[in-house]
Amino acid sequence: MDEDMAQAQRKPALPAEAPEAGRKPRTDPQRLKAFAKRLNLMLGELGLPERGRARLIKDRVGVSGTTAANWLRGWSYPSFEELGRIGRLGVDPTRLFPDKAELARMSAQATLPSATVSKRLARLLESAQLLPLSQLKTGDGEWDHTALPNRIWQQLLGRTLDGFVLLCMQGDAMGERIKDGTPLLVDTNLTQITEDNGIYALLLGKSVIVRRVQRRLHGGYVIACDNPAIASETIDRLGTHHDESAKAREVLVLGRVALAIQKL
Repeated sequence: MDEDMAQAQRKPALPAEAPEAGRKPRTDPQRLKAFAKRLNLMLGELGLPERGRARLIKDRVGVSGTTAANWLRGWSYPSFEELGRIGRLGVDPTRLFPDKAELARMSAQATLPSATVSKRLARLLESAQLLPLSQLKTGDGEWDHTALPNRIWQQLLGRTLDGFVLLCMQGDAMGERIKDGTPLLVDTNLTQITEDNGIYALLLGKSVIVRRVQRRLHGGYVIACDNPAIASETIDRLGTHHDESAKAREVLVLGRVALAIQKL
């Protein structure tokens, strides 16, 4: 009986805590490599040759020669205490760890890994007839996107991406051409109605809507939908998002829709 009671009182062992989803461990090889690269770069900036760096770290930071060599090779990190003493080398310890943007670039993966590329694909890639994309993601998941070369964006848009924002279409006002959920690239530099019947992102109060805008011969504008079930409206004036004095009920132009991204 006593044995049964003792077993009942024993607490079950807690399961090992699983690593947080999407977060890389502290010993992630890419992070170790980034640390070593920065450490060597900063020591190089001080004019220290590679051959004597491990000994210098050993003497000034107070660690073993093996530990110093491991830091320089990207095999291990210093502890917090050791990191504080690294300042004795004449470097800024806060510069030793890459920021999230740099981690994203380091962890970029091509959509066509070289191991899976056929000879025909390789020739097309070499001649730039095909272009792979780069998938960028930080360990904590804060950055997670796919990159397209800037020259492609310039070819599509006729200019750089400066001033562009991404907007997801809401509702069925634009019919089948631009559906609910379609990502849109909006040029916030174009807030004047320079293209008749162009598609614009408009701000009405706190709501963003996407409509065609037509200029009337005798002044004013027609705000039209591609969905025939939704009636067009006529307004006398269109402001812009730059107008700080605009009233809440005024319709303001956020920018012209330059590109709709959708499946074919």
